[in-house]
Amino acid sequence: MLAFAAAMARRTGLGLSEMAALEHLQHSHGGLTPTELGRRLSLTSGAITALVDRLERGGHVERRPNPGDRRSSVVFPVPEGLEEAGRHLRPAATELLEATAEFTEEERAAVGRYLEVVTEIFRRHARG
Repeated sequence: MLAFAAAMARRTGLGLSEMAALEHLQHSHGGLTPTELGRRLSLTSGAITALVDRLERGGHVERRPNPGDRRSSVVFPVPEGLEEAGRHLRPAATELLEATAEFTEEERAAVGRYLEVVTEIFRRHARG
């Protein structure tokens, strides 16, 4: 998976940290403050500021005033930036759907359960 993530990053001209940030922002449904994003990526305040600056210069994100705290901002993905990343991801997603289309319901359930267990184990170990 890391090789795939690195290839997608290269194709989009982004680094792995930028790709990870965009993924978190895409799933945040309301943006994240730089502090929240930095916490999710385990980056220092300075590092997350530099990362958001790079993404903003590249047209991938925008900062908006934080309605809950005038001293901070909220970072949102820009739809065009997500579309560019999606353009590179769609072929793999299409191939995955085609490859799994013939799975039985039982096979899908088993794979789904396995992925839930693996995800929870990785989350638990990531929290330390």
